[in-house]
Amino acid sequence: MNVGYGDLLCLAIAGHGGRRRWAEVSRFRASVSITGALRALRGRPGLLEDVTLEGLTGQQRVTITPFPGPGLATTWQPDRQRINSVDGRLVAERCDPMAAFAGASCESPWDDFQIAHFAAEANWNYFVAPFLFQRDDFVTEETWPWREDARIWRTLLVTYPEAVVAHSRQQTYYFDETGLIRRLDYNLDSFGGGPSVHYPSRYRTFDGIMVPTRRVVYVRNPDGSPDRSSTSVDIHVADVAFS
Repeated sequence: MNVGYGDLLCLAIAGHGGRRRWAEVSRFRASVSITGALRALRGRPGLLEDVTLEGLTGQQRVTITPFPGPGLATTWQPDRQRINSVDGRLVAERCDPMAAFAGASCESPWDDFQIAHFAAEANWNYFVAPFLFQRDDFVTEETWPWREDARIWRTLLVTYPEAVVAHSRQQTYYFDETGLIRRLDYNLDSFGGGPSVHYPSRYRTFDGIMVPTRRVVYVRNPDGSPDRSSTSVDIHVADVAFS
């Protein structure tokens, strides 16, 4: 359901490649490196550098390779995680992955499954936005414009359904005049974090879909500004294929 004084969601979808092109794809494959202070705080720096993400666009499923080490891969789904050897042998498994974060704080170390869950869930949502918001169970509402560094962005408040695992149930997306996402606000309460501000940039077209090849996340101050003293998450995308 879309509510507002201009169809911002239509502009956003067109800006990222259009409904017709998105309807033609069902999966993505991306070469990425994920670093940042959040990773170090969880006690496992470097674990997500130079990995490949393979996911489905129509359902929450992402495989990370290699992970957590050479010859291994992990597959995340909301209700189940697995670590397999490259020859398909099951090494470890966890059901109800989100339950492992119960009672987590910003100082809590993460195990392999928790790190994979956070990375897979986050990046799945990143790669399918804003197309995902077309679903009938999403609620979107355009709110007041936002001014930042002499730029004015239109804002879309997005309410996620319970059926989609996401950082937080409500998130605010900021779009430039071409419909590209320039900022994203969410909370990391479920992961032992707090308010975050996320900046996608360096857009490139891959198979007809616009993708930011750099994403930087900071702690969000009470006034909405980013605390740039430390980078929580830094994502570099080297290549993406949609099919």
